[in-house]
Amino acid sequence: MTWSETSPAVEEIPASSHPALRELVAAFVSHRARLASEGGDERPNGGQPLDVSPGSATIRSADVVGPERAGLISVISDASGRLVHAVFGVQSPGGEPLDVSPGSVTIRSAEVVRPGRPGLISVIADVSGQLVHAVFGLRSPGDETQFLADTDDSPLGIFEDTDGVAVVFDATADAELMVCLLEAIGGATGELERVRRIAFTENTVTVTFDDRLALTVFQQLPPDQGPHPGIELFLALDGVGFNHLLAPVAIWRRGRTDLAIVQEYAAGSTVGWSLALTSLRDLYAAGGEPGHAGGDFAVEARRLGTMTARMHLGLEEAFGRKTGNIAAWVTEVEDVVRPVAPELLATDTVSVLLDDLRSSTTRCAAIRTHGDFHLGRVARTDLGWYVLDFSSGGRPEFTAGVVEADGASYRSPLADVADMLWSFHHVAVVAAAERDPNDRLGLSELGRAWEGRNRRAFLAAYLATPGIGGLVPPERNVVRELAAAFELERSASMMAIRP
Repeated sequence: MTWSETSPAVEEIPASSHPALRELVAAFVSHRARLASEGGDERPNGGQPLDVSPGSATIRSADVVGPERAGLISVISDASGRLVHAVFGVQSPGGEPLDVSPGSVTIRSAEVVRPGRPGLISVIADVSGQLVHAVFGLRSPGDETQFLADTDDSPLGIFEDTDGVAVVFDATADAELMVCLLEAIGGATGELERVRRIAFTENTVTVTFDDRLALTVFQQLPPDQGPHPGIELFLALDGVGFNHLLAPVAIWRRGRTDLAIVQEYAAGSTVGWSLALTSLRDLYAAGGEPGHAGGDFAVEARRLGTMTARMHLGLEEAFGRKTGNIAAWVTEVEDVVRPVAPELLATDTVSVLLDDLRSSTTRCAAIRTHGDFHLGRVARTDLGWYVLDFSSGGRPEFTAGVVEADGASYRSPLADVADMLWSFHHVAVVAAAERDPNDRLGLSELGRAWEGRNRRAFLAAYLATPGIGGLVPPERNVVRELAAAFELERSASMMAIRP
């Protein structure tokens, strides 16, 4: 599909206004941190809720590595438990909401996107080493404003320009200004009536317009102000004909920096996390075998496995492949896990697993991968599964199983597979905690059965996809063990975000 690149700035904001902008950016970052710490309506990592006590989470990899590795179930339970609360919420090391002072803010660029009132300004700022993008809405004092449902309408401060004094808000909460931004980027077509926010994470905000267009604003940017890595993958897949994407309409760029993307929106779609959660709620309410529950997820897991394999084949077509060394990848997994949970590496189960892989002489393909592939990153529509985005979701840049080439990171496609398998476990834990917070009903056995059934369905469909055999090791035991190692790395890397 044809898409446009736009840079809708009207004029630069003079440096004399930067002190006021620093105050606004500090208030903006602190405001978002407060919302995260309070829960609010934020759903970091693609909409996955987190109401689970640390002791309730486990990672069960027996279905991934085979019955001979069943001991891995209990080995990494404690590490996974620490993960659950660590992954979500923006907090200071002491656990309090992050407070940002204007002195920690450096303005990189500031531009007027829409002059006058209501107005729009776009600011890129360095906040304590993190590059932040804020879109501010400017309103005259006393203006009536239509804020989006379930958003915080607290003003961030005031700003004075040639049009006088304005009250400043986060523009992504203002329905009228989001329509103005869409028009400025070039994505609007015809009259727009219904505006609603559908996603709000640490890194992005997504708003839909009449359920036919979706605008995602990137609020955390690459440190070098380069292109958004997710946009690069998205456009490359679109270019090779991978049709499990919501088609791009327009991209907002400033220089090399991607600030937002407009896409077609599939009304009636259901995020994978929500679909899996519904399946588990049905199972926990009815009991019995997962395959007999009204919301059996196995058919969807198989379809998702096929779509995942097609995504990897498309990424190989777009970027090519490299060759990786499994033994070296094992060492890198250990290097990720050791600082977070060194006790895991001392267990017999993990030692045997990693030693088996270390002794393998198999060479493995490495391709560009999604990098944070879980149920919150995909959605089911009437036409099948779609990949929603390629944003990192706050996950630190992966270091295990990477082949650096051509200025980019290539990785085994089994790392994405492991991320999804990990997500199956995580949703089972969350659903059980939602229904039975004190674990009095013994839902863990049902959760294990659901998880095992869907892990097997996903992996079987993935491996059965024509062409995927060229991207994974030929030995199925090596496939299962390597996926298990990457799943261990996934758990440890997520815990490393906030120990």
